Amino acid sequence: MAIRLTVFSDFVCPFCYIGEGLVEKLRQEPDLGVEVTWMPFQLNPATPPEGLTLAEYFGGRMPPDRLAMMHAELKARAGAMGLPMDPPPFICNTRRAHELAEFARDRGRLDALVLPLFQAYFVQGRNLYEERVLGEAAEAAGLDPVEALEAVREGRYADRVDERLALAGRYGIHSVPTFIVNERYKIVGAQPYEVLRDALRSIAQEG
Repeated sequence: MAIRLTVFSDFVCPFCYIGEGLVEKLRQEPDLGVEVTWMPFQLNPATPPEGLTLAEYFGGRMPPDRLAMMHAELKARAGAMGLPMDPPPFICNTRRAHELAEFARDRGRLDALVLPLFQAYFVQGRNLYEERVLGEAAEAAGLDPVEALEAVREGRYADRVDERLALAGRYGIHSVPTFIVNERYKIVGAQPYEVLRDALRSIAQEG
């Protein structure tokens, strides 16, 4: 029996980036037959187009030494998954990135777009609200960047993103990544790989 894995994530969430690595590794497990559906979530929908510094985002709740320690731990976890990571000193608004993702979904290229968007932020330190960044990610995913950016500018996928964000609310999702397994089970957070794999195997055996 295939495992249907619906993954709610945001492109500026470091644990979601690690989660992308987990998902790709799970796809290689022949006994699971994992089928993945990516879904949007926004950590901070009110982030302005120019972004916020991490100091502004955390509002003084994260001292610099603690932030540096957290970044070091995240880089180590990402590196263990084969993912380069250099967390930027800002957070950006991901609304346009999620609308681009819906454009890619309609063209069967969403899986190919996810990693370029994550790495534009976590490796290149770029603002995912900027059209040039979105266009380059679209091109890397095999999409027509001109057509993709037209769709984003015109808001063609705005309603669909709203619907999917509302779905996250109905699932009671408040943090990401959140994995919905076979529409029945919810696993929250970028769990250690073996923990996540074994949980999916247990679910698969239930039928």
